[in-house]
Amino acid sequence: MTDAEAETLRLQLLEIIPRLRRHQLLDLADTLHEAARERRGAEPRHFDLRV
Repeated sequence: MTDAEAETLRLQLLEIIPRLRRHQLLDLADTLHEAARERRGAEPRHFDLRV
């Protein structure tokens, strides 16, 4: 996801979130957390060779 896409999504969420119920917010938070975890897993790992 590009920075522009992330910003667009952020703005859309700011419009939607006030209308969501608690269980919907929790589902959304879980989904976003999982997506972030998958994105981090896809990024190249940088190892500290100083160890």
